[in-house]
Amino acid sequence: MSIPEAPSNAVKSNPLWDFMTWAYKEPGVEKACLALQARHAIDVNILLFCLWLAHRSVGSSNLARYLAGALKLSRDWQRNLVEPLRTARTNMKDFIENSDMAGPNRIAASELRDRIKACELDTEALQTLALYALVMESTDEERHRAPAEQKDDANNNLTVYFTATGVKLDPLGQAQVMRILTAVFGA
Repeated sequence: MSIPEAPSNAVKSNPLWDFMTWAYKEPGVEKACLALQARHAIDVNILLFCLWLAHRSVGSSNLARYLAGALKLSRDWQRNLVEPLRTARTNMKDFIENSDMAGPNRIAASELRDRIKACELDTEALQTLALYALVMESTDEERHRAPAEQKDDANNNLTVYFTATGVKLDPLGQAQVMRILTAVFGA
């Protein structure tokens, strides 16, 4: 996942989107997220959603309220929309690199791959809007909590997410999660 420009004003006015684009640009976060996605099949949108809930300072106890719906939405969204585009983009890259295509045909194929990537990223941005819709009607009151408390809540949220999806992080994965938490919430 790479955070693209938002495809519409609806996504741009979404506090979850604002948080995700900010967090993803923090030093080391993109690299760690992509590594977790590649090594452990973690949905970066759900990972950032878990962090955002902690950032909102509603406490980790509220994750249970949203997690089942978020995971179902995410699984369906990823399987039916994002993964086919990602597969097409990857296959296109392999085809371009391993074919005898040259000149204008190679350029056209590369441009098509870029458009597929843009569609994949737009689809993930719309997934963010759907995740936000799960909590936007919530009556949770945001309250001020220290960044250390938010970081603890975020770590708890991620532990619940990983447990619910059967993810068992190796030491490298654990280090990547800590890198993300530190970048977003501080030391």
